[in-house]
Amino acid sequence: MKIVSSILTLAIVAAGVALLWPRGDKNFTAEVSLNDTAPTITPTPQRIASIVTPTATTTQQLTTSTNTPALRPPTVVPASALAATATPATITRGSNNQIEVDGRYTILGSGTELDPYRVTWELLKSAYETMDLNGPRTTPPKRLEMLNGTYVQISGYLAPPLWGQETKELLVLLNRWDGCCIGLPPTPFDCIEAQLSAPMKLGAAHTISYGTIRGKFIVEPFKAGTFLIGLYRLEEAQTDDTKPRN
Repeated sequence: MKIVSSILTLAIVAAGVALLWPRGDKNFTAEVSLNDTAPTITPTPQRIASIVTPTATTTQQLTTSTNTPALRPPTVVPASALAATATPATITRGSNNQIEVDGRYTILGSGTELDPYRVTWELLKSAYETMDLNGPRTTPPKRLEMLNGTYVQISGYLAPPLWGQETKELLVLLNRWDGCCIGLPPTPFDCIEAQLSAPMKLGAAHTISYGTIRGKFIVEPFKAGTFLIGLYRLEEAQTDDTKPRN
C-alpha cells in the first residue's frame, strides 16, 4: 500500500512540474509520415553562353576597347621575292683573262668553246649559301647564274654507269664515290651531269677515272617535291682522257 501511495505521489509531482515548467514562444513539432515522399528538387537552369563569330566590326571594337593591336597572320615570302633580294655578283677583270668574283674566287678564261672558264669546286659549292637542299630557297647566287650558258672546264672524278661497253653520260664529282658504299656521296652542289659529245669507252665495272672535262655549262635547279636533286649540267662535253683507269 505504501508503494502504491509513493507511485501516485511521484506521478502527481511530475504532473505539477510539467504544468509549471516555462514554455518557449515557438513550438517544434515534426510530423513524419511513411507515406510522404521526398520533395522534388528542380535544378536552376544554367545560362548558356552564346558564341559570336567575330566580324570586322567586332574586331575593331575589341581593338579599340582593349588598346591591343589585332593579331595578323604570318607573312609568307614567295620564292620570287627571295630571288629578287639576291646579292649581285662583284666582278673584277684583270690581265690574262683573269676574273675575280666577289673577292673570293678566281676564274680564268673567256667562257668560249675554245677558251672556257676554268672554275673550281669551291665556287660551285658556294651555291649552298642561297639554296636549300630541302626548303624554299631555290635561287643560285648571281656569280653562278652568270656562268649559265657559257663554256667551262673543271677537273674531278668521272663516274660512268656501272654496266656497258661505252657511255655518253657521266657524273663529274668532287669526291670519289663508287655509287654505293665506298666514298662520299655527292650533293647537287659538288656534282655535275655531263652529256658527252662522243661516246666514251668503258673498262671494268666500278672503274672511275680522274680527269678534266669541258662543255657548255647549264645552271638549272631540278627538284623532286621539296628536295633539290640536281643543279649543274654539262652539254657537248669532252674529256682529255677517254680511257677509265682504276
